Amino acid sequence: MTEESSTVDLEHPSAVHSEAPSRLRASSQGKRLFGLLIDLVLIILILNTLDSLFRQEHWDLKQQARSWLDLTWFYGGALLFLVFRDLSQNGSPGKRMLGMCLRKIENLNERVPKDRLFKRNLSLFILPWEIWEIFRDPYGRRLGDRLAGTVVIDNPDAMRPMRRLLLSNLLFFGFFIIALGLQQPNMRKTSAFQVAYEVVKEDSRYLALKATGFELEEPELHLDFREDAEDSRVRFRVNQDDEVQIFEVVLALIQEPSAHWEFKGLKFQTLKQEEED
Repeated sequence: MTEESSTVDLEHPSAVHSEAPSRLRASSQGKRLFGLLIDLVLIILILNTLDSLFRQEHWDLKQQARSWLDLTWFYGGALLFLVFRDLSQNGSPGKRMLGMCLRKIENLNERVPKDRLFKRNLSLFILPWEIWEIFRDPYGRRLGDRLAGTVVIDNPDAMRPMRRLLLSNLLFFGFFIIALGLQQPNMRKTSAFQVAYEVVKEDSRYLALKATGFELEEPELHLDFREDAEDSRVRFRVNQDDEVQIFEVVLALIQEPSAHWEFKGLKFQTLKQEEED
């Protein structure tokens, strides 16, 4: 980049000329790749947080494997975030954290309009090739940059590095706190299931049913997480042709010295299918 006219060499579009001061320079390839990595980590954190918020009851207790269709929304959401991540004009969170910004290739003083930002990220559907393009081009311009007429430069007006580092740490720490808050009930549910399942699988009545080819169905959990908790119950069913065998494990949540489930009893009953209905 030089300090003269605001034109672009059509035969060599990477040769950028501008009246901007000499301190305006294209961001290094390593910095670009690190910014993309930060964006990908943030996308995963956001999607995992949303997944935790909208999970269905007993999601963690299902024993069957998840099909690829169950993950379609996750990968689709990741691609959408990648496409729209730069629409703030100053660039994606990863670029901001590392002090980079997007500018028009024909004039480094002008911000990029949103339609060109959108067009720029459509090529991320071929992400591995785009990463190769960043390292191949001397200015780190990938295919999306050439299609949209953009370039990533070090932002002369970026916040001080220590302030950017502080804000980045606060952002990631916030996701960590949210994850802990969402996971604690799920971990207690999983722990209750494991304790109850260990009790039932050693019971002679279940072993007899298992020997004839019957398996436990998904459990019903009735758990109390309060400090003065009442007894909690985990109920397993084994469906036969005309009968239902029910194993009900009674548990108590003990808070001291550390939170854990204590086994209090096992109830067993046989019901007719008509009675169960």
